[in-house]
Amino acid sequence: MLPARCPPLRRLLWALQRLKSGKPLRATDLAREFEVAVRTAYRDLDFLRDEWRAHVEYDHHKGTYTLTEPLANLPLVTISQGELIAIYFAEKILRQYRGTPFEADLASAFSKIQRLLPEEVKVAPESLDAYLSLDLGPLHTPDAAVFRDVLVALRRRRRALVRYQSLSSGRTTERRIHPYHVFNLRGNWYVAAWDDSRKAVRDFAIHRIRRITVMTDAYEIPRGFDFRKYTAESFGIEKGTRAAEVVIRFGPRQARWIRERKWHRSARIQEEIGGGLVLRLRVGETSELRRWVLQFGAEAEVLRPASLRRAVAEELRAAAAPYRVRPRDLKG
Repeated sequence: MLPARCPPLRRLLWALQRLKSGKPLRATDLAREFEVAVRTAYRDLDFLRDEWRAHVEYDHHKGTYTLTEPLANLPLVTISQGELIAIYFAEKILRQYRGTPFEADLASAFSKIQRLLPEEVKVAPESLDAYLSLDLGPLHTPDAAVFRDVLVALRRRRRALVRYQSLSSGRTTERRIHPYHVFNLRGNWYVAAWDDSRKAVRDFAIHRIRRITVMTDAYEIPRGFDFRKYTAESFGIEKGTRAAEVVIRFGPRQARWIRERKWHRSARIQEEIGGGLVLRLRVGETSELRRWVLQFGAEAEVLRPASLRRAVAEELRAAAAPYRVRPRDLKG
């Protein structure tokens, strides 16, 4: 591990590269290249000689440094097994940034980190796949040019005209938006923006924006807009009209799984005799919440609100209807 007193790595590597090329190096060259004091440059070169044991010789007559012996591989960085695993997972998480303007820069930065590792710990992430895996699930890849223009509109505070395909209606419409905040939820990218046609803030999936034109007219994000408050009462991406207390009882089998995660910032758990539990949330009712409850089948019972209880009950009845057939009607 580099000592705490180590100079910035970039200066040291630049000096080493200059010396390896056979060119003489002056402290003033290093100082001028990185805009630091000459005294700092002298300390950097002393560090190369004394700490990294580079065979650097100073010519008092010329005032230059030269490399007197070939440079061996320097252990610039040592990392633990846990840190190596973290690098592996970081490479996997880069998938979330495919199709975004950050993809190329992140891939380049990751590659540079790998190149800085000493040979004895250099490892290709794919070689760890034999005993490690990370599946982020199916992710939507946004169009990189669209993503870039969304960020341009947000950064410059310019209105944008987008051609957007709605998942709920299946229709593609022209919308004028004022981008407020770009965010990633469960691996997919969205922009929270004022929608001129709806006269409200809406979430737009960036991968469903088919075309975007950044306009010249400016807008201001209202001072009262707070992204955390905007998302505080949503269970997922969908926003309910009004938050209400949602109370769901889980049977012992699913209760073990419910205990393992923090489902919402408002979530509270009440344990019950027999191993079950009651989960309380304060969120807006949405079809997303209803679908979440339905996945637990008979192990989940909505207690409140009454409207959600009715909706889940109707959905379960409709799902059971195809199975209400007499045994003699079944073939095979």
